[in-house]
Amino acid sequence: MAALGLALGMGAALTGCSGSLAWLGGEPPPDDNALPPAVSPSLVGRGEWHGGLSRAQSTTYLVARNAAEWQSLWDLVGMRVPGALPERLMALGVFLGSRNSSGAGVEVVNTRVEHRDGMRDRLVVEYHEFDQSSRNTATGSLTSPYAIVLVDWSDAPVRFARVP
Repeated sequence: MAALGLALGMGAALTGCSGSLAWLGGEPPPDDNALPPAVSPSLVGRGEWHGGLSRAQSTTYLVARNAAEWQSLWDLVGMRVPGALPERLMALGVFLGSRNSSGAGVEVVNTRVEHRDGMRDRLVVEYHEFDQSSRNTATGSLTSPYAIVLVDWSDAPVRFARVP
């Protein structure tokens, strides 16, 4: 399955600004029927997802506490929803937007409750951006990295914080 996803990704990367990656170059995103069913992620046994391609063109943070928000999150990824949002869980999504590096990525490294005197507690989502490509290599590849994690459901406000 991973080899199929890699082969599909490499084939899409070789097509330049045509086909399914055209939206990164400013063209409209493909419709849902253009998404191959083989690349849909599975929800079974998963608590997080990472990827190098999404539909986000700028840094975006999403919190999905219900089915509609869960659907919106996966619409931004550009994949079919892997299944229903599990009860008592919510999803947190960090989307970096367009990057001109094939090695760009993001990972959620911590979530914690921040207690504030006289105010509601809030959930802080700490994430780390990285770039594993060589600094001397200009790939010309546009990417749009994302990370999604499932956490215990909370109605607390959420703050996203980039950490080194």
